Amino acid sequence: MGEHSSGMPSTVRTFLARPGAFFESRVDQLSGVRGAGLAFLFSVVATVILGSILRQFTTLFTGTTTVDNPSYPGDMICENGGLEGLNMTVTMSGCDQPKQKSVEISSLLWDEMAGIVPWIAVGLLLVWFGLAVALHVGALLGSGSGRFGQTLEVTAWGLLPTVVTSVVGGAALLFFASRTDLSASSPEALLPAIRSLQSGVSGLTLLVIQLLGATWQAYVWAAGLRVVHEVSRRAAVAVAVLVALVPVLLS
Repeated sequence: MGEHSSGMPSTVRTFLARPGAFFESRVDQLSGVRGAGLAFLFSVVATVILGSILRQFTTLFTGTTTVDNPSYPGDMICENGGLEGLNMTVTMSGCDQPKQKSVEISSLLWDEMAGIVPWIAVGLLLVWFGLAVALHVGALLGSGSGRFGQTLEVTAWGLLPTVVTSVVGGAALLFFASRTDLSASSPEALLPAIRSLQSGVSGLTLLVIQLLGATWQAYVWAAGLRVVHEVSRRAAVAVAVLVALVPVLLS
């Protein structure tokens, strides 16, 4: 029983400290199906984390603004003469409502983001597949011999740093945002405050976190490519680093 209980921590330690040994111990089991399952799991977890962070982030916007009141039917219906010439009777329901109403900016932001959050998982899955193609092509150019299915799983394991980076980066974003004045009521006034989060100490911190995540990814991918494709250390590192830097450069 003691051996089984220590199996999982031992596997985790091996993955973190010696990813090469981790992949060697399961090289015959690596497959595209397992890779797809891992990619789906990591994508869902990252989406839940990012969704929670975005929800907390929007609550920091404490200002209010005015928007059209959906309960008000419109001037054409409510104003006198708006229906002249139409031989019909209309009940003027809602015409006593104000044309506009005051709403919290945080509520408006979350309404917009809530529809986008589920697509993060889809985007991550597409990114996973694209990165796998890039890693596989790079390995083949380095005289690699592994199967694409194996590369898919190696790439999926490299998404674990993405999950960790989401947690750390999200926590840093909330920390700096909570110390920024986001109480303005207009986009023009909020824009400088939001831009300030992308520069200075906060921007540098977020960039460092992103680079550390990319370094971890490259470390995992290089080890996996060496085992699966039997390429040289130099080739594996070069391919892994180049592919890991692509998301950083595009962000």
